[in-house]
Amino acid sequence: MEYSFLYFQFHYTVNNQGAQLQLAAMCEFLQQLGHTPVVLTYEKNFDFDRGEQKKNSGSFFALPYYVKNYLLDKGPGLTCFNIRKVLKHREALRQYDFLPYDTDAVDVIIIGSDEVFSIDVGCNRMMYGYGLKVPAIAYAPAFGRTTEDTLRNFNCYNLVAEGLKAMAYLSARDVHTQQMILSLTGRKVPLVCDPVLLYDSSAFRAEVKPINKPYMIVYSYDRNMILPEEINGIKAYAKENGLLTVSLGTYHAWCDRNIVCNALEWYAYFKDAACVVTDTFHGAVVGMKNHCNLVVYVRENINKFKLLSLLEETGLSYRRLPDLSKASLENITSMPIAYEETDRRIETMIKRSGTYLEEALQGIHGQ
Repeated sequence: MEYSFLYFQFHYTVNNQGAQLQLAAMCEFLQQLGHTPVVLTYEKNFDFDRGEQKKNSGSFFALPYYVKNYLLDKGPGLTCFNIRKVLKHREALRQYDFLPYDTDAVDVIIIGSDEVFSIDVGCNRMMYGYGLKVPAIAYAPAFGRTTEDTLRNFNCYNLVAEGLKAMAYLSARDVHTQQMILSLTGRKVPLVCDPVLLYDSSAFRAEVKPINKPYMIVYSYDRNMILPEEINGIKAYAKENGLLTVSLGTYHAWCDRNIVCNALEWYAYFKDAACVVTDTFHGAVVGMKNHCNLVVYVRENINKFKLLSLLEETGLSYRRLPDLSKASLENITSMPIAYEETDRRIETMIKRSGTYLEEALQGIHGQ
């Protein structure tokens, strides 16, 4: 049997719906091409963030961190919600086969997608091809908020540049990453779409408990949308429009409902939402896929590069919120969305991306 192996930015600490949905979408797409994907595991490096290092140590010494930063600072509601979420995600992972990243029982390794090139919390050498025993394809990788200055400041510039230069096939998910790769390697690489856009994820099916009142989805990590002015603006908009505020997969005590769900269940809830307010990449992607009344808040210091690139390429820059006030929400949600144009643009992205991945796989098999 022909094998294509998926090397994904996924390990035990990635418990968000976007990461899991990418995994499902990429595996499904590879199966459609006649390959049998598995997930490669690795231990993520946290050398540049001591808090994350403690959080993910997996040892008894991590307990004080969780007691202080979760139970005491964020409260028992969020803590219990996150425990249930982790268990839910781990249950969903049981459907996949796993191998270590340095296995040689593979034909090809796909690195991506998402912020696999970021060094925000540490430098993961295998993401740049080090220690891999077979050729690698980078599919829709992103640097996140990592810049060339970041690489220099952490003494990673040459390591990253040389690793990427040696990689058989490179692409980028956003313009910032495309420009970074050009500067680091001299290679002009194609811009490809996220796996959730690439795969016909309308085929995803999940049974969910219906919400019997009109609702708006609030999708933001629990460390965001915590400022009083943001919360008050969203709640005022929801009240004015007779909507429940529903937080999916992340806990916000101020929302009417907080729902623990896996990636497919998360996707399903978007289909009937009256509107979606998000400050995340995959919240925006799934809102687009479901033709939601979508509004996006871009956080300058977190996800500016990837969200601006996504909105620009899909022709939805006008869905960007200047702030999370009631007035801004009313203004943007009142505008109709020309999803015919967005769908046309996404279809162009899908064709370009699918061609890149198929040609890369064929090129490696022909070596």
